[in-house]
Amino acid sequence: MHPSVPLNSTQTELDEEHVTTEFSPRERSMLTSMVAIAALLANFPVVYFVNHYGIRTVFSTLGILSALSTLLMPTAIRLGFYYFLVLRFLQGVAFAANFPVIGSFASKWTYYKQNGLFVSCLVAYVQLSPAITMPASGGLCTAFGWPSVFYAHGVFSLVLFVTYAVFYRNNPKKHPFVGVTEAGKISIGKLQMNKEDLKRIPYAAILRSLPVWAVWVASIGNFTAVNTMFLYSPIYLNRVLGFPVHKTGLSAALPPLAQFCMKLFCGATSDKIRFISETNKLRLYNSVAFFGSAVFLVTLALMDTEYNNACMMVLGAGAGILGATTGGFFKAGPMISKQYSHFVTGNVSLGITITMLVVPLMVGGVAPDNTAAEWSWVWIIVATVLVLTNLFFTFYGSGEPCEWTTEAYVQRNSVASISKDQLPKKAEVN
Repeated sequence: MHPSVPLNSTQTELDEEHVTTEFSPRERSMLTSMVAIAALLANFPVVYFVNHYGIRTVFSTLGILSALSTLLMPTAIRLGFYYFLVLRFLQGVAFAANFPVIGSFASKWTYYKQNGLFVSCLVAYVQLSPAITMPASGGLCTAFGWPSVFYAHGVFSLVLFVTYAVFYRNNPKKHPFVGVTEAGKISIGKLQMNKEDLKRIPYAAILRSLPVWAVWVASIGNFTAVNTMFLYSPIYLNRVLGFPVHKTGLSAALPPLAQFCMKLFCGATSDKIRFISETNKLRLYNSVAFFGSAVFLVTLALMDTEYNNACMMVLGAGAGILGATTGGFFKAGPMISKQYSHFVTGNVSLGITITMLVVPLMVGGVAPDNTAAEWSWVWIIVATVLVLTNLFFTFYGSGEPCEWTTEAYVQRNSVASISKDQLPKKAEVN
């Protein structure tokens, strides 16, 4: 579910088809920010429902909600702005499920020797989804008109989520296609807990853990850069570098594609390195991603925009190298939180939604006229955020499970909860 894509990829097409409803710049801004606001509001409720009902039920329900919202988009656009806004809100609610689902899946289904590979495949949707939907939207709009973009994506999403609901199981041991040997391998290193103990998330202990905050802070740095590049690279390529509009679509797709490939490569290679500790591996990969991207962005800020092709390549390199984060903070979340990964990794989505709201304000304030000098400051600010957030991750990040994931801690927590529940009964007897 990547709800920002349908609006961005079809807005121009709506205009070209002369739809009677024209949205003002303020309304377009509201339509984009509504997804982030809804995801922000839904984040903690979604984590709660995932914890109590599992991702099969929650993700299927919200995925189908997203698909139906997409199918209703053409009707809502014709009816008016506020109908459209409501559907964007529903898409934002559905979007909030993505990272809690990734966290829960990683904690239950990943083989301990392939954590990086699984995580990289899961988080690569951020780059892969627009790379698929944008070209498809252009072709559909040209051939069948703008409503077909929503209908095709809605039907395809509906089929995918119904298929997911039918075949997915929250527990590998309950899946009919998973054998005993495979289930045994998957369970290595995982703490066996009953449902009641799993529902008792040690929130206070988690919030006191600096390695958890290191993951969350790193997510803010990562998505500050990703959202700036993803949302504004077409504007930068056209207004600053002078590329024609019809070429910016393909050019803007190159950085996400480079980052997608880098994510898969780094996720897989991080599992193969054995000569350094997990903590140092996480710090190394994250530093390569953040410091490397910062160097490219500062270089871009200092380059003469007359060399537009070289600038575009540097921008692509700055985006691509961020894919190394799959061996960094993305991998760290499930490793340190284990059975509570749906909460810790789930809250990485706050990094996406917060920066979706902050980045437009930052770009609008720093580069209102889209001049080369203004955009130099934008890239320097993003590079600074990357450096500072990576320093925090380097100092406090860890690759070892936190103390509150251990069997001893869970048992103490369970005994304390049982004693607390029985306390009123003992008082009545006395």
